[in-house]
Amino acid sequence: MSKTLKEIYEYDLIEDDGIDYTVDEWFNTIMEKTKDQLSVADVSRMLRQRICSRIAIKRAIEMLSDDPFIGEMFEGQLMFNLYKGKEKYLKLFYTQMGPVLEKAGLMAKCHQFGSDEEKEEYLSVISKFAQKIKEETT
Repeated sequence: MSKTLKEIYEYDLIEDDGIDYTVDEWFNTIMEKTKDQLSVADVSRMLRQRICSRIAIKRAIEMLSDDPFIGEMFEGQLMFNLYKGKEKYLKLFYTQMGPVLEKAGLMAKCHQFGSDEEKEEYLSVISKFAQKIKEETT
């Protein structure tokens, strides 16, 4: 049985102080989830907020392996959020990212994007990501 993020990180939930904080509610919700229960929206937000980065990065790689264009609000959003992730932890997963980026690049060439600009932006992120990995691993 998988552990929840709360159990893995030994976090306490944020107590309700009577004020409506959407971020607090979201944090408490993800803390009760296992890694496999995290949605693309959860992972994207975790990467942006830099919360539980190791698990967010690992889950993002799994999701991108299945669908390199996955995103909450636009195609490729998860790839973009991962590229902007916490470098300290991202480095730990560079070897796993290589095949994901290669697959994404090949699939992007024949993928139907909403516009040429979206396609260029996506290919640019993949290229920058691959270059960053290459520089760090050579």
